[in-house]
Amino acid sequence: MERKFLVSYIILILTSLLLIILDCSAGPPLGGRIYNFFSIEARQQLNRWTGYKDLEKKNKSLLKDIAKLSYEMEIYETVKRENEQLKKTLEFESNSPLDIIPCQIVNRLPEAVNVSYFISKGAFMSIEVGDPVIGFNGVFGKVLKVGNETSIVQTLMNYNVALSAVDQRSKVRGILRWHRRFYLEGVPIYADVKEGDTIVTSGKGSVFPQGLWIGKVISISMEESGYSLRIETEPFEDFTNPDVIFVIKK
Repeated sequence: MERKFLVSYIILILTSLLLIILDCSAGPPLGGRIYNFFSIEARQQLNRWTGYKDLEKKNKSLLKDIAKLSYEMEIYETVKRENEQLKKTLEFESNSPLDIIPCQIVNRLPEAVNVSYFISKGAFMSIEVGDPVIGFNGVFGKVLKVGNETSIVQTLMNYNVALSAVDQRSKVRGILRWHRRFYLEGVPIYADVKEGDTIVTSGKGSVFPQGLWIGKVISISMEESGYSLRIETEPFEDFTNPDVIFVIKK
């Protein structure tokens, strides 16, 4: 734009000079009038161009300020979320009747089916293989492997899971398994189980204490054998995007 303006300005000046030379003997010189006209127009163009350059500088400055504010806002929101998470974790830990160790999720293992995670604590914090793990809302899984500073937690979303569970209302027992969805299996067809019932750990076995929340019944159907019910259960805990989990020390 600057080059275009300079070329136009030079053409106008040269045209005016030519007219002045050709009309220098006339009364009120036509060249002078034309020169004055083009000079005024040129000055106006110059003022507009200068104003445009000033506006361009101001816009660049404003864009920098906006980017800076956006970055600062992002940092603020991150710190705010971290503080809220820390507060929630501390409250959960202090109110829990269990001896629990809060752990940050470090990374997810690459397996697409049997979901497991690295956590931020290991043998140095007395984490052991087989320790039960819970989240804010219910049973999460158990410790599968232990290193000095990190461990691997296997979630309930695993084909090898077989968790003894019970209907909190009717005390009907079954085995919780995962086959792309969660099912309570081994329940007799005459059992008192209803949609919406809460399923908790039974305490049988050597892993999970009694009474930990697992999920709720969302559908009831008959097994192919015709001798037992197949009870689909929706877990309370989210296994796909956790931030903090808690290892239970026995």
